[in-house]
Amino acid sequence: MSQPIPEDWLKAVCSILATRDYQKIIIRLRARNDFQALFPGAMDFELVDAFVQALQAPGISGSLVESMSEPGIVYEFIFVRENLPIYGKINLSSEGTVVIIYSAHRPLKGNQL
Repeated sequence: MSQPIPEDWLKAVCSILATRDYQKIIIRLRARNDFQALFPGAMDFELVDAFVQALQAPGISGSLVESMSEPGIVYEFIFVRENLPIYGKINLSSEGTVVIIYSAHRPLKGNQL
């Protein structure tokens, strides 16, 4: 069930994404490929920018995901980019120093979580 994403998680993730430091931002190949399928020629910084804009939007909500293998706090959410709904899933590492972008594709199960 979708609920407001905690402000501390949002701030930590956005802070890391804003650095554009790809030692701290891991983009899974599937997320990169899926995003580029939606936006041909999109570069990694455009994917990161899309997530920053989405996570800074007032009232962003999502669901906690507890089934990922890497340690950390993972949220899934749906946002809109260029009039397209996009399913996103991001992990903030347990240490709060690394972000893993798992998903950036059209929602597979409708436009709600």
